[in-house]
Amino acid sequence: MQDLLNSIRIIGDPILRQKCRPLVFPDDVPYIIDLARRMGNALDVAEGLGLAAPQVGESVRLFIATPDHLDELCGHVVFINPEITPYGEMEKREEGCLSVPGIYEMLSRQSRVRIKAMDIRGNTFSLDVGELAARLILHEVDHLDGILFVDKLSPIKRKLLKGRLRKLREDRLRK
Repeated sequence: MQDLLNSIRIIGDPILRQKCRPLVFPDDVPYIIDLARRMGNALDVAEGLGLAAPQVGESVRLFIATPDHLDELCGHVVFINPEITPYGEMEKREEGCLSVPGIYEMLSRQSRVRIKAMDIRGNTFSLDVGELAARLILHEVDHLDGILFVDKLSPIKRKLLKGRLRKLREDRLRK
């Protein structure tokens, strides 16, 4: 169990800053199935809402979500090569990240998002979601583009967090 939790990359790991490559069907199917399984296990242990591939060391455009609390996802768990269109009013809510453990901050994001993605079988689907599901999708797609939620905080807020973020990076280097 602890090994799965330790597999989640922490701020300071260079892979979290890379723009991820798209996956290719059918060539990548065995890799996709294995990666989605490993990510699902890690997410279960971490008790998060979503997890992007770079958070487990894989620089590919895939994220997973736990649909248990997110009915708007219509049962979709795996999102491959997502394309998004955020819209709606800006909404401020607390946000955290498994790759930035222990830090939760208020962050403004658009309240709705249209997403087009592929499932684990390569079937394309589209959703139009709001509230927590939209926030989750925006957060996870940011990961696929090498962006962490703390990057979107105001310069003052980032300065206030500087010491805590440095400690997370240093702790990661010691492992």
